[in-house]
Amino acid sequence: MNLLYNSGIVLHSIGHDMNSWDRENLHFILDSDEATLADFYSWATEDDLTYALELVRTAMSELIVQEAELMDEVEDVSAAQSVLAQFQL
Repeated sequence: MNLLYNSGIVLHSIGHDMNSWDRENLHFILDSDEATLADFYSWATEDDLTYALELVRTAMSELIVQEAELMDEVEDVSAAQSVLAQFQL
């Protein structure tokens, strides 16, 4: 299966304000292969797509905050690069 992205790291790190339904939907968006997403897009309403985009934006915002917090904690640039490598897409 050709995944666009494996959400394993992301999902345990974000979504504190998301309920389980939102987290499951984010998991679907991040882990679905291209064919599954194409099928979803073929029947999704504008509201469905707006909701999906909001989930991705929320996840992205939370990761940006986490990155900033990590940068504040890590003084050595090489150590920071090592820590941030686990969050790269």
